[in-house]
Amino acid sequence: MRRLGVAVSIPFLFSVVLFAGKNPADYPLQIQVIESHWNRAYTAVDRRFGTVDGWGRGDIKDGESIRGFDFSYTSAEPFHRTVGDAYYPAKWKKDALKLELLVGEIGAPDKFQTYELKTTVRDDVYVRGHDGAVAVSQQEYKDKWTK
Repeated sequence: MRRLGVAVSIPFLFSVVLFAGKNPADYPLQIQVIESHWNRAYTAVDRRFGTVDGWGRGDIKDGESIRGFDFSYTSAEPFHRTVGDAYYPAKWKKDALKLELLVGEIGAPDKFQTYELKTTVRDDVYVRGHDGAVAVSQQEYKDKWTK
């Protein structure tokens, strides 16, 4: 019985160590996810590991600068689009090509999960449209959506 307790507690401790201790202040970018899609792989092997393949569109705010971006990722669980002015903290792992996104655990304000996103940064900005993200120019964004 003790072996079972140790076997169960080791993965739990690993997940706490892995996700606890992340400091949102170390993630200076603000990511708004406008459109988010994902699916689980259909093969028995991939389902066993529980991975999801995700992709979508959003905006990166870095100080006063805002730019649209497209992203993809593979992870154990998906993350969802942001609502209103909410954002995910993030930081560049490889400038304009890979982001590390920090997602808080609901009900545990000091626990986070990280996602590595492959990215393509755009010159325009995404806004919410009827059928998902719509790209608009920087000028149109400033004229219509920042007032």
